[in-house]
Amino acid sequence: MLYNAIWSAVKKLLHPGRYRVAWIQRISPRCTLRLFDRGVLKIGRNCDFAPYCDFEVHGKGLLEIGEGCYFNRFCLISAHEQVSIGKRCMFGPGVKIFDNNHRHSPETGVSPELTTAPIAIGDGCWIASDVIILKGAKIGKNCVIGAGCIISGIIPDGSVVRVRRTLDIRNCV
Repeated sequence: MLYNAIWSAVKKLLHPGRYRVAWIQRISPRCTLRLFDRGVLKIGRNCDFAPYCDFEVHGKGLLEIGEGCYFNRFCLISAHEQVSIGKRCMFGPGVKIFDNNHRHSPETGVSPELTTAPIAIGDGCWIASDVIILKGAKIGKNCVIGAGCIISGIIPDGSVVRVRRTLDIRNCV
């Protein structure tokens, strides 16, 4: 707890007005929360960040995390525009959230230029392991997103989303 208080104080001094994090947190020393340019980070009270989480806010981006959220190991968030996460959400290991994507054209290939769209995740959601949430996604309140899903659209409140995969053992090598 003392580590987190000292760490937060240093970040608040380095990024005045842009690092708005409640003092009561459990942030692993191996978790990375980075602000670039004029990015803003807001974290509510009593959140828990496991080791190897990597959250980055670029440009004029905003990352908002509501109180009581839990992020398991190896979660990654890249915010160039806006990522908003409600209260009491839980994220399994390896969840990745990107509000941005590189431009691409058949003539020139991939470009360093980005397109962005905000992401919103409602209160009380469970995002299971290895889920990828892409730009423009809106997940309602109290949703469950099953392991391995890729989300890019609108998910209504109270939904359960899962990947349907069938395995035919005759085709396995």
